[in-house]
Amino acid sequence: MDSGYFKDIMDNRNQWLEEQIRQLSIDLLEIGTYTCTACGEVLGEYIIDHSGEKFRLSKSETYSFLKFILTTKSPSK
Repeated sequence: MDSGYFKDIMDNRNQWLEEQIRQLSIDLLEIGTYTCTACGEVLGEYIIDHSGEKFRLSKSETYSFLKFILTTKSPSK
């Protein structure tokens, strides 16, 4: 496999993942879940505040966690 091609694919995937995390973070503000997206860009880990608990997660873990919360959140009252 061409390493230039692989690098391009991974760069595109990382950009897509960051965009997904930003959108999920916006969607979850209404239920009080806060994500420091700048932390992910600067530190490589995202800090998430959910239900009063703070988590430091990698990019892929952050995406999975936010997607899980959005999918399983209880309806607004």
